[in-house]
This record gives sequence, C-alpha cells and structure tokens, in this order.
Amino acid sequence: MTNEFIQEKLTEKFGDAVSGFRESYGILRFEAPKEMNLKVLNFLFDNEEMKFRFLTDLCGAHYPERKGTELEVVYHLHNLTDNIRLRFCVSTDVNKPDVYSATGLFLIS
Repeated sequence: MTNEFIQEKLTEKFGDAVSGFRESYGILRFEAPKEMNLKVLNFLFDNEEMKFRFLTDLCGAHYPERKGTELEVVYHLHNLTDNIRLRFCVSTDVNKPDVYSATGLFLIS
C-alpha cells in the first residue's frame, strides 16, 4: 500500500472534504473538517484495505495566528499489518474547541 493509494481511497470516499495532502518523512498527512473526524476515522479503521486500527498518539497543536482554526487535533494512526503510518488532522476554533471523541473506536477490550 502506498501513500498515493491511501490518498486516492480517501478522496474517492470523501471528495473535497479531505484536503491538504502532503508527505513528511514518508508519512502521509491530511486534513478534514472537525465534524467529519469520526467518519474518516471509522473509514480508516473499518475498511479492509486501510486497516488503520492502532492509534499511536493523539495530540494537539496551537496556532494562534490562524484565526478560527487556532487549535488542531492530530491523530497518528498505524496500520500494523502493512506497517504504514498516517497523520490525520482536524482544526477548530479556540472559542469552540469541541471535537467528537474517538475513544469508542479505539477502546481496548
């Protein structure tokens, strides 16, 4: 599986809602609106080709110069089967920092 294949599948599924694709150190990074975070995460988790079922890290970043999107939630995902990593980002307003929780998807049972 390549980063180009992942980008193609995401674009095929979500169209223009996913954007900002770029690669750094071999890891594909992309963005989607915060309201779509669970739809995108569920697709990456459930799709048999994607298999991003391990949440390596969840972190936040603050960009005070980006008015209206000052906060960014960054999901670092890992497909353990194919040993591929992915960085998925959603941005939100510092005055309304609500983002749907992904806890239910990555519960350890």
